[in-house]
Amino acid sequence: MKRLVTLSIILSSTFCAYAQDVEKTITLDEVTVKAAKVVNKADGMIIYPTDAQKQASNNGYSILEKLTLANLRVDNISHSITAIDNRGGVQIRINGIVVGKQEMLALNPKDITKIDFINNPGVRYGDGIAYVIDIVTRRNESGYTIGTDLASALTTLQGDGMVYGKWNRGKSEWSLSYGVSGYKTKGSKSKQLAEYTLTDGSIYTIERNDVESLRKSISHDAKLTYNWADSTATVFQASLSGAFNNAPDNYTVKDITDGTRQYRATSRAKDKSLSPVLDIYFFRQLTPCQSITANAVGTYISTQTSSYYDEGTPYQYDVDGKTASLLTEIIYENRLKPFTFSTGLNNS
Repeated sequence: MKRLVTLSIILSSTFCAYAQDVEKTITLDEVTVKAAKVVNKADGMIIYPTDAQKQASNNGYSILEKLTLANLRVDNISHSITAIDNRGGVQIRINGIVVGKQEMLALNPKDITKIDFINNPGVRYGDGIAYVIDIVTRRNESGYTIGTDLASALTTLQGDGMVYGKWNRGKSEWSLSYGVSGYKTKGSKSKQLAEYTLTDGSIYTIERNDVESLRKSISHDAKLTYNWADSTATVFQASLSGAFNNAPDNYTVKDITDGTRQYRATSRAKDKSLSPVLDIYFFRQLTPCQSITANAVGTYISTQTSSYYDEGTPYQYDVDGKTASLLTEIIYENRLKPFTFSTGLNNS
């Protein structure tokens, strides 16, 4: 009987100790997981910008300028990205969608999760593309962004400005941007002296001196975009944009000394163009390795150009052009190891 009682006490003590261990709660301090800043891959690298780089940047060009990407020159003042090795062009994307100046200026660097820098892009990115920068961002569930970017020359009448806005609600995002740029210069002059050695060894001279000149141009750009995204599995985007350029009545008056002849010549030029564009994009992640992408772009271009020059013999031409185009593409991609298989159809 005593042995049974002793055994019961031991079992009860063990069970209580076990129960106490199970119910025991351990509180840890804050845990910070730091990922690698750069992850190399076969066709480039994935870059994770630091919080300090994001906070010190105010648009897409600004943060790319701080990353010092190899063989690329990023100019945050002129809003341009060029390849310094002359291999080809640079294509900019945000969440897989090709973007331009408006989207890069409206981009909030704090929303960036990673940047996929591709220095060996395949044919799916287009002809003549040497580098691709795909900026991956997180989307806010709700809220809005309003901003402006202005640049003006101090010594001439020249400026470039843009206002933009973005509104998020749930899976939908609306964005609108409008930009205007222009310049006007009057009175700029140049002198040109050309000497030609003829077959008989004599020198023939032509001198051109500007007397009066006028250069002016203005451009307008507007874009409205709707984007619907279900996390990163499905993305649909439709955008309507338009560009209007006008360079009216530019002229230069020159005094010309052609050998022994002296006369005055005038050159005149004017140009006007209008181009609306409708762009529809769809992306679907079928499996973790498989995806399908479809894109259709419709463009209309109307151009009126006139040029006149009367040095020696009067010369003039006029252009009235109208062009419409539709480009469609669908691509299937399967990321296998150690290569990626992609196939698709392109029609224009």
